[in-house]
Amino acid sequence: MDSYLIKDLIPIGIDIGTDGTVDSYYRLPTPMVWIFRIPHPDDVETYTQVETIVTKVAVSLIPASAEKKATAWVAPLNEDDEPDINGALAFEGVNSYEGVLVKLGFTPALPAN
Repeated sequence: MDSYLIKDLIPIGIDIGTDGTVDSYYRLPTPMVWIFRIPHPDDVETYTQVETIVTKVAVSLIPASAEKKATAWVAPLNEDDEPDINGALAFEGVNSYEGVLVKLGFTPALPAN
């Protein structure tokens, strides 16, 4: 488990959609192996698992509503810095980037005395 510092929480970019949704782009505290499930073009029931090193992610925070819990949608960024939906994850009950980091296995660094 890797730790992160407060400086790791600052987004490296933000997009605001026409519907008001906000996508924030972050550099991960350390690179990590991300497993993609790539659908087979001829068989929708068949997937190929591919592992790649990811350094940046896109995070969309969907607020809670009367019907649904807050959810964080996370997608790794590809080499063109575009979200790759083949590797997208959804974390129900998560409403912050800090919560996303915890789900990905990172922990906050404790201040040194």
